Amino acid sequence: MKNVTPRVFWATVGALVVWLGALTWSSLASAPSAADRAAAGGGPVVAFVHGDSLQAGMTFVQTMQANLQMQLENREARLQEDALPLQEEAQELLDYANSGQATEDELEIAQRRVMEIETALRQLQRAAEEDMFVAEQNMKSVLADALRRHLQAHAEEEGLDLILNWGLSGEGVLYGSEPWDVTAAVLDRINEAHPGSPAVRPLTEESKTEE
Repeated sequence: MKNVTPRVFWATVGALVVWLGALTWSSLASAPSAADRAAAGGGPVVAFVHGDSLQAGMTFVQTMQANLQMQLENREARLQEDALPLQEEAQELLDYANSGQATEDELEIAQRRVMEIETALRQLQRAAEEDMFVAEQNMKSVLADALRRHLQAHAEEEGLDLILNWGLSGEGVLYGSEPWDVTAAVLDRINEAHPGSPAVRPLTEESKTEE
């Protein structure tokens, strides 16, 4: 057996390392995209996240929730401030009506005014609830947009085609690349299988008689 000198040995090892590195790089550089895999009939690269842990672990969510809580408390305080004069007026009218000093005309006027106050208070409450709902939806929209952007960036960097959710929130697919969106194909299949449906006649007295 021919002896191999250290110089030849390490030179050979170095050449192998360079060759393997070049091979790995070429394989990564030529890795098929999601569109290529879909066109070739290959399966998607799928990953998942624990959605509940993801949401609980996002630090900026706590800041947004604190801001939302502050908005809700401020809106509730403004509601109480706006409602207080109306409530005091209604109480004064009720006290006067129960005092025995009010005439029938005054009682009728007081009753109408109390009803107007009740309507105004309901409108104030409804407006406050709508403002709180909008604030909550805005926060959810910001969170959803941030999650979508970061999931897309991570998927593109890691070569993922689908990211699924595993958790109690149960969203299912959190991210999916376009080649794996089969909505249009499924819709075409359904429409081809069911090209049309008979016109539905309005339900009239004549049709009821015919039945």
